[in-house]
Amino acid sequence: MTPKPTDHTLDQLDKDLLEAIIDNPYECPVIIDTKGIIRFISHYSKDLIGVDPATAIGQHVKEVIKETNLHEVVETGRAKIGETLFIGGRLQIISRIPLRNRDGKIIGAVGKAMLHHESKVMQIQRRLDVLNRKLKYYKDEIKSLKGPRVLIGQSDPIQKVKKLALQVSGSDFPVLITGESGTGKETIAYYIHRNSKRADGPFIRVNCAAIPPELIESELFGYEGGAFTGARAQGKPGKFELANHGTILLDEIGDMPLTMQAKLLRVLQDQELEHIGGTTTIRLDYRLITSTNKDLQEMMEKGTFREDLYYRISSFHIHAPSLRSIPEDIPAIARNLMSLLNQEVAYPTDISDEAMRMLKKYQWPGNVRELKNVLERGLITARGGQIKPEHLPGRITRLDRMSEDFVRPDGSLRDTLSDMERQIILDALQSTGGNRKKAAKILGIHRSSLYEKMRQHNVQ
Repeated sequence: MTPKPTDHTLDQLDKDLLEAIIDNPYECPVIIDTKGIIRFISHYSKDLIGVDPATAIGQHVKEVIKETNLHEVVETGRAKIGETLFIGGRLQIISRIPLRNRDGKIIGAVGKAMLHHESKVMQIQRRLDVLNRKLKYYKDEIKSLKGPRVLIGQSDPIQKVKKLALQVSGSDFPVLITGESGTGKETIAYYIHRNSKRADGPFIRVNCAAIPPELIESELFGYEGGAFTGARAQGKPGKFELANHGTILLDEIGDMPLTMQAKLLRVLQDQELEHIGGTTTIRLDYRLITSTNKDLQEMMEKGTFREDLYYRISSFHIHAPSLRSIPEDIPAIARNLMSLLNQEVAYPTDISDEAMRMLKKYQWPGNVRELKNVLERGLITARGGQIKPEHLPGRITRLDRMSEDFVRPDGSLRDTLSDMERQIILDALQSTGGNRKKAAKILGIHRSSLYEKMRQHNVQ
């Protein structure tokens, strides 16, 4: 016999069924009236959130559950779904919903747990953290599309790099990229990534030299909530985890502490890791690329770089040429940089033939990074016109003038070279506002070497 249709109202529900819906161990609901007074609280609340229902009824919700803002839902009339909240010392995902009568008038609010099992909450939180970081990566990636992500140049050294990069992009073998500071090693790594089967996955760059030694393990491998003092309550995924199904570039691998090298080797061998403070093994699928401006062979001889790690990361080796070794490519590289820089200003600028001639003759100790710095300065000083010799740093124009009469009439070649070196150091310091660390980077030398040369030339 077919049941008679009825109105879909609460009047049709059995009292026991209605009570079972409202009072259940999965949601632990709390119901308040328009004044924030608790009118109902689940009898499971004592076990789940540490609140005794016998004493909670009739009290303001804020007095019973200090962490809650359920009463604000009554005031705003807007639901809040899926927010995390610590209640009773336990992380939970909560929904807070205004209650309305059939006329639409707010008569109270209900708060209930969408998920209160802490391990599940932490798992979801961690996944959300990974997704948020990947979202940030893709946003940054869209911005970085304006950057120099292609290999510019037609010289033999650049053609060789392109050929090797395309060859290795068809495999998942680890790649080691070496070269002086500022030669575009990251650009080569990205070129490999973009031409590989992982092109749609993330490209995560880690500057090993920029992370304090005590933090590098947590940055690379992640940690569980409360794993150490200062750790985020919900934990944090590591860079390797973020690079899953993509490519990770460990830049400046030569600066990684020796103690950390052993831990890295174990992760590379097993293709799995555990968070700091965690017990769950995480399997990973990534492509490893490393880069350095250090001589790893020399470091192995001195015992500052592990030999077994070297052979693990260097299945395929690519050397990035210095800018001074490819002078014929300088015009193309400079024009590419200018086209990118012009997107950031309201007054497009180009480079005069005379200025370009000087750029080609300069030795570029800071390589492409220094060239970009020079062009940025020229773009500002030229203000919409052409970058001419007068818009270039003195270290470039002065060398050009000296090349016409290299040896001073009143001095030896050694004196002339000494004068040139002193002036180059002064120009580098001036262009960085006296920042010796940046000046050393532009000059392509260590900071201690810069200090020694400043002492020799009486540069203050």
